[in-house]
Amino acid sequence: MPLKAFAVSVGAVLLLGVVAWFVSGGYDPSAIDPAATHGVETVEIADLAVAVVDSEPVFTQPNVWVGLDGPAPEFDTSVFGPDLSFVEGEPTPDDLDDRVVEAVYLGDLDDQPFYIYSQDTSSIFDWFSEVIFGNPSGDILGTSLSCCSGSDMDIEGGLPGLLASQTSGEPTVIVAEWLGLSPDVSVVAYQFDGEFIGWQIPVGGAVSIQPETAPGEYMFIAYDSQGRELDRFGPHEMIPLGKTPEESSLLARGALEISADQIPTDDLREVISPTANVQLYALPAEDSQVIVVLSTEGQPHVYATSCEDLEQAEILHWPGTCLERTVNGKRESGIFQYP
Repeated sequence: MPLKAFAVSVGAVLLLGVVAWFVSGGYDPSAIDPAATHGVETVEIADLAVAVVDSEPVFTQPNVWVGLDGPAPEFDTSVFGPDLSFVEGEPTPDDLDDRVVEAVYLGDLDDQPFYIYSQDTSSIFDWFSEVIFGNPSGDILGTSLSCCSGSDMDIEGGLPGLLASQTSGEPTVIVAEWLGLSPDVSVVAYQFDGEFIGWQIPVGGAVSIQPETAPGEYMFIAYDSQGRELDRFGPHEMIPLGKTPEESSLLARGALEISADQIPTDDLREVISPTANVQLYALPAEDSQVIVVLSTEGQPHVYATSCEDLEQAEILHWPGTCLERTVNGKRESGIFQYP
């Protein structure tokens, strides 16, 4: 996991719902224009412009800056419920793992440090995917709650979203998040099922909370310091993306459902021998694809031509079969079971 604090495990994720798209409004979430924002300083975190207190990082390796607070509200916010804003704390290098390239510290949230960060991709395929889908740096954008910032700027990065996830045997974790806000935003109020549940002052142009319950319908509303509405996201309904936890887990990783004739090689198709009562999903891998077979009967099974590609899918915690591997520097062919 990229962060020790707040990182949500994606092992057996149950994606109850996520909605994230560009919101009509007066700002571009992929770039804050300093000329239009009173000279606010920004740094690029995986191509998201994040407002910071100073252009100099507070520490290096990785570079970490402190996020700039939005303007304080000058109106009565009590109608929105409790203040859920970040609390000032102290960033430390130990908060971040070795893959983090640079980050902005926003403060503490529920007694844990909160960051917007970029990290190296785990493979050249992932790097090309980032670039192709609109993220020129190739770095992955993330936050401490690992929610809605996603893997690229065009689809999810810097946009509002609400996501609920569940790891095996653990309670559901819900995250509401909005990145790339205009520096003029003073308050973001969260409304669940028609009732306000709280509000935040943005830091670094971002807000994020972890509510206890998932709504049927939700809306985020942005206000300036005088209480004038600047933008809103919603109302939206929580929409299930998958019929089962396994299917939802694959969808959360960007897997695509495929047909039997889309299995990349004849050898792999022969080993899989798909029947009518299974679903096939393709996950990108270093050399080709990892194919996941979901069946109404029995445990999911993962297939790949390369055993090295199959090892990349270990996070799925499902059994697998591969056809080629390297042993003592020599390439072997066969049918190998994994793990």
